[in-house]
Amino acid sequence: MVGSSAIWAAHLVALGARVSAVNESFQLLTALLALAVAFAGVLAGFSLSTRRNIRLAPEFGGVLFGLTVAAMGAITSAAHERAGLAGSFSTVSLWSLLLSACLGAIALSFVPQLRSRRATVSATLFLFLSVLTLHLSTAMPDDAAGHFSRQPNAGLLSEGQMIAIALTIFGLTTAFAASGVRLEKHKKESARRAYQHLSLQDSLTHLPNRHYVQKVAADLLKSADHERKACAVVLISLDQFKAINDLHGYEVGDTVLCSMAETLKYNLNDKVLICRFYGDEFLVINPALDSIDEAVEFARLVRSLARRPIQWRSYRLSIRSSIGLAVFPRDGSDLTKLVQRANLAAKQAKSIGGNLIQPYVTGMEESNRWEASLASDLRNAALENQLSLVFQKQNLARTGDLIGYEALVRWRHAEKGPIAPEDFIPIAERSGIILDIGNWVLEAACVEAATWAEPLTLAVNASPLQFSRSDFAGLVSTVLIKTGLPADRLEIELTESTPIEDHERVHETIQSLHKMGVRVAMDDFGKGYSSLNTLQAFPFDKIKVDRAFTQSLETNPHARAILRSAILLGHSFGIPVIAEGVETDRQLQFLQEAGCLQVQGFLFGKHLLPSQIKKNQAGLQQTGS
Repeated sequence: MVGSSAIWAAHLVALGARVSAVNESFQLLTALLALAVAFAGVLAGFSLSTRRNIRLAPEFGGVLFGLTVAAMGAITSAAHERAGLAGSFSTVSLWSLLLSACLGAIALSFVPQLRSRRATVSATLFLFLSVLTLHLSTAMPDDAAGHFSRQPNAGLLSEGQMIAIALTIFGLTTAFAASGVRLEKHKKESARRAYQHLSLQDSLTHLPNRHYVQKVAADLLKSADHERKACAVVLISLDQFKAINDLHGYEVGDTVLCSMAETLKYNLNDKVLICRFYGDEFLVINPALDSIDEAVEFARLVRSLARRPIQWRSYRLSIRSSIGLAVFPRDGSDLTKLVQRANLAAKQAKSIGGNLIQPYVTGMEESNRWEASLASDLRNAALENQLSLVFQKQNLARTGDLIGYEALVRWRHAEKGPIAPEDFIPIAERSGIILDIGNWVLEAACVEAATWAEPLTLAVNASPLQFSRSDFAGLVSTVLIKTGLPADRLEIELTESTPIEDHERVHETIQSLHKMGVRVAMDDFGKGYSSLNTLQAFPFDKIKVDRAFTQSLETNPHARAILRSAILLGHSFGIPVIAEGVETDRQLQFLQEAGCLQVQGFLFGKHLLPSQIKKNQAGLQQTGS
C-alpha cells in the first residue's frame, strides 16, 4: 500500500511540476485507476518474489514490478489533460520500459538475502532507480500534436487539487500501515508476555511452576539472608495419588490437585511462595521465619492443610502426604540444593510409611546414591544370573510332617557380594523392578517344583504391584502350562510390604487365580498397613503370621495375644493359619496349644538349595524302598 501510493503520488507530482504554457488538469477516475494498477502489480510482484517453489521467482517478480510502474505511469499520464485538449498521452519509451523491468528484476533478486543489511540497501537502491527511469523518460507531446480538440470538462481536477489528493492518499496509507505495524508489535509483545506468564504457571492449578521458582530463587534467599531470616522449603508429595486416579478417574485426581492448591493459597500468607512442583508434588517456601523451630512449626501447618479431606460429589477423599523439610541456611545456601534435599526428605518419609514430616538429615544424599546404584544393578541381576532361589520348609504343627516349601530369592552382587533381601526387596518395590524379579522367581520356582518327586506345595511371594497388573493371572497360567506344575500345588503369598492401591483389580486377580485352582495366602499378617481391612477385603485361603510375633512370644504378652487372635480369626474364616519364624520348641508348643495348624522356621531346618531338596527326596525314596 505504501509503496504503490508513493510511486503513484510521486509520478503525479512529477507531471504537475512540468512547466507548461497552458492550464493542466487531471481526470480523477483515471488517476485512481492508475493507483489500483500500481497496487495490484506491486503486490503481485512482491508476492511472486517470495515464492520458493518457482525458479527465479524474485527476478520474475522484479520484472512484473518494473512493468507495473511503466503501466501505472502511462495510465496516470492519460489522466493528465491540458486546457481544451484531450488524449494528451505521455509516452514511455521502449528502452525505458526494458530498463525499468531489468532494474526491478535486479532489485527483487535480493529478496532471499533481505536479512542482510547490504542486501536491503541494494534492493532499495535498484527499486528507486526502476521508478526513477519512469520520471526521466516520460516524454510529453507538443501542444499542437498528438491530441484532438474538446470542450473543457468542468469535472476535472486542477493540478493542485490532484496533487493534494495524491499526497493525502499517500499519507493515509502510510499512517494506516504504520498503525498496523504498531499494532502487530503490540500483539507480539502481548503474546510474548502471555506466553512468558503461561510458561511460569501451572495450567491446571494456576500456581507458579518450578520454572518460576528457579527464576525468583536468588531474590528469595537474598532477601532472607539480608533480613537474617530462616527460609523453610517444604515439599509435599501426595501418597497413593496414582490410586486416586486409577480408582476414581483423572477428573478426581485433577480435583484433588486443584483443591490442594486452593487450600494452600487461602490459608497461607502472601509472603509464602506456593507452586506445583511436579505431578503430585507441591513446593511451599516461607522466607520470613525467625528460627529453625518456626520452620518446623510451619511444616506442621502445611501438613495439617495438606491432610484436609476433599469432597468430590458423594466421595470424601482422605489425603495422605509425605512432607520433606529443608531450612536455609542450615541445609544449603541455594534454592536448588534446598529443594533437592527437601525432596530427598519427602522420599524418606514415604519409604517409612508416609503421612509424616521428615526434616533433611545429613547423609541422605549418600543413602539415595547408594539406593540408586543398587537399583541400577538390580535391573540386570536376573539377566546376569545373579539371582538364585532357596527353599524353606513348611510343616504341620502337630506332627511336623513336611507339606511344602516357600521359595525365597537371593541376590549375590558381582562386586558387593550377597545383598540381604530386606535391603534390595524394598528398593525393587519402590522402583518397580519387583515386577521383573517377581516374574523370574515365579517361573524359576515352578520349574524346580515340577521336578520334585513328591507333590509338595510351592509358596511364592508376590507384591501388590504384581497383583495390580491386569495380566498377573495370565502370567501365572502361562508359567503353569510352560512348567507343567499342577495349579493346586501353587500358593501365592500376597505380602503387605507396600499398600494395596487398586483393591478392585487385586480382587479380580485373586478370583482368577482361584478359578485356575491356585491358592492365595495373606503374608506378614499383623505387620502390614491395614491387616484386618485387607483380610476382610479379599478371599484369602490362608493367613501367614509375621515372624516378629513368633520370635517375641516367649517374652512379650502382646505378641502372644496377637498370635492367639490371628489363629482365632483363621478359625472364624475357616482357613488355616501358618506361623513363620519358629525356632524353638517352646514357640512350637505355644502354637500347638493355640491351635495353629502349620509352622515354618529354622526349627525344621535351614534354607535348602534346589539340589539339596532333590538329594533329600532321593534319600527318602531309597530308605522307603
